[in-house]
Amino acid sequence: MKRLTSHFLEYLRRIYATPGHETADGVGISAQLDENSGQREQTDADESGARTTGGRLRIVIDWGALDVDKEMQTIMEDKDSDSIIKLLVELIGAFGDSMKSQLTELPVIRYPLSKTPATDFLNRAKGKPYSSLQVPGTDLYFCPQSQRTEKVERLRKLFSRLTLPDGRDFPPASVEVSIDAA
Repeated sequence: MKRLTSHFLEYLRRIYATPGHETADGVGISAQLDENSGQREQTDADESGARTTGGRLRIVIDWGALDVDKEMQTIMEDKDSDSIIKLLVELIGAFGDSMKSQLTELPVIRYPLSKTPATDFLNRAKGKPYSSLQVPGTDLYFCPQSQRTEKVERLRKLFSRLTLPDGRDFPPASVEVSIDAA
């Protein structure tokens, strides 16, 4: 069964494809199928659509260091993209329009958040947009296409560039991004 699992998963992904989610060969991937596949290690796709393995994205927010009256929070969903979406929802909820504005100007991973993902998240080599996910409670979309290690590096870079509503930089270590090997 283990030998055949990847073959059947790829077959099912092709059969139950949803628009906007691509594999390496340009065939769609069903987000629902991915969540129910039972393979927790396969959490996201890189820019070519290849699945990544090995741990989960871990985001720890020290809200007190950000002058927000909330407990320290750890975000670590089964899918990297779900963790980042949850992070974005939390940041926008805590800092409002100031944060939304910054996140539409600074790259979250590869691209800033966008209201027009079909044009802003274009894979120029294929002439088609990369997949995107809507940030709940907003009219903005996030493009998750990147390898896990790149996500960690780029999120760290994002936090080195973000500012609080009063203009101060995010304090160092107020948001820690890593890969949890468990």
